[in-house]
Amino acid sequence: MKYVTLLIVPENLRKPIFSHYHNGPSAGHMGEYKTLYRMRMRFFWPGLRNDVKKWVKGCANCVAYNVWRNRKSETHFSWPITVPFWIMHVDLWSPGDVVVDEKGNKGYLLNSMCDITQFAIATPTFNITSAHLATQFMEHVVLIFGMCTVIVLDDGSPFKGVFKEVCDILRIKYWVLSNRITKD
Repeated sequence: MKYVTLLIVPENLRKPIFSHYHNGPSAGHMGEYKTLYRMRMRFFWPGLRNDVKKWVKGCANCVAYNVWRNRKSETHFSWPITVPFWIMHVDLWSPGDVVVDEKGNKGYLLNSMCDITQFAIATPTFNITSAHLATQFMEHVVLIFGMCTVIVLDDGSPFKGVFKEVCDILRIKYWVLSNRITKD
């Protein structure tokens, strides 16, 4: 049997929690429905929905920009709104043949970026095998910022196959972001 554990929030902490989930760095004034969704995943208090509705209507930024009037006006995202470092975008980048080690191996940056905060972690490497990249991702991302559940891969990346192997090694789900190149 599975249970969902929600924190019951005392009155003096309700408004600060709302502020974090509505206008904090990872929130971006997402409107009533998405703010309520994110808060309901973690917290409970009597009248939560009414409080969120009232506070969003009183948000100076939302009122000034005349946004989030109803559910249909909200942008639809292709994946769920989560917490920081839950969904990570990963790819390799190289400045060409500019950076080489003593053995002549080409240098790369393993770039990992949080989907919500856009915080990027760049890890230099000369070894681009899936086992080595899995170790680098664990050491420089997961063990520092916490476990992610999805890694997003670029469909046009020449390293897509290597990163699929990295995800298999780490047992992390991956999504392939479609290549949106348009032909004129």
